[in-house]
Amino acid sequence: QKNGFSNFEKFDGSFLVRTRSQDYVITDSAAAATAFATGKKVPNYQVGIIENGKRVPTIMDIAKEEGKSTGIVVECSLTHATPAAFYAFSKSRKDDQFIAQQLIYSNIDVAIGGGLKYFEPLLSNLQKQNYTIIKSEDELYQAIINKKNYEKLIAFTAPIHPPKYKERKIKLDRKVEYALKILEKNKNGFFLMVEASQIDWFAHDNKLMDEIDEMEDLDRLLGFIFNYKNSKKGNDILVLLLADHDCGGLTLVDYKAPYFTPEFKVNYSTTYHTAEHIVGFYSYNSLLKIKPIIDNTEIFQILCNYVKR
Repeated sequence: QKNGFSNFEKFDGSFLVRTRSQDYVITDSAAAATAFATGKKVPNYQVGIIENGKRVPTIMDIAKEEGKSTGIVVECSLTHATPAAFYAFSKSRKDDQFIAQQLIYSNIDVAIGGGLKYFEPLLSNLQKQNYTIIKSEDELYQAIINKKNYEKLIAFTAPIHPPKYKERKIKLDRKVEYALKILEKNKNGFFLMVEASQIDWFAHDNKLMDEIDEMEDLDRLLGFIFNYKNSKKGNDILVLLLADHDCGGLTLVDYKAPYFTPEFKVNYSTTYHTAEHIVGFYSYNSLLKIKPIIDNTEIFQILCNYVKR
């Protein structure tokens, strides 16, 4: 927050989302992201879904069918559960090598994240699909400051996962800005999935100040996104903010504190996810109506309606 104001307050509205998976009340990221990406319930730890011998199309596939450009920007490996659910299928979210192979033929226009280790045997195949490959955060930084212009890009920011917020050379808003330079060239529009991945990780670890740092990175990104939307007279740009699930069960308990400090008393109830509904936020125009409480599979239909409009 800056002067007590958060960019979360710029959204037009909010709603609650039920998060359970096919087999458990408490979901994991693989099942939750698959619900967003395909509209289907799957078991925990499964990425994507196969029906009638074929991978069920994701919202990325549908956006492509509508002639749009697509992108992924994350602060984790590009093979991690949430990004993988938008382009891959795997019974196990931990099968990074198998998931990486599926990015080759995904036809995603830009992907920025970690995971170079899993893609190194595949780089020549990616280049055959006309991707420019960037292999480090430093190389990406140079591309950004030199305003390099690519048609299709995969940029790796770490061998596996990028470091935490204060150790990252390029913050999330700069990565998204660079991705948009590629995506916005398409007159038919684009679909971009962004994940502030490490908020969840520090909630697992019950490390409040690191979690707040990652939230600061997200808030900074939201500031950029709303400025971008306004600069494009963006009534036709949908911004949808979600979490896969709650994590940590964080509560603030220091009712006597006049403002938040590192000494503020908090309680975490778990080092895993919880069954709590998550809050979704949206910014679009007055035509968008979302029920007060929805299932996570309903996010897919909201996105489909948008990309097919």
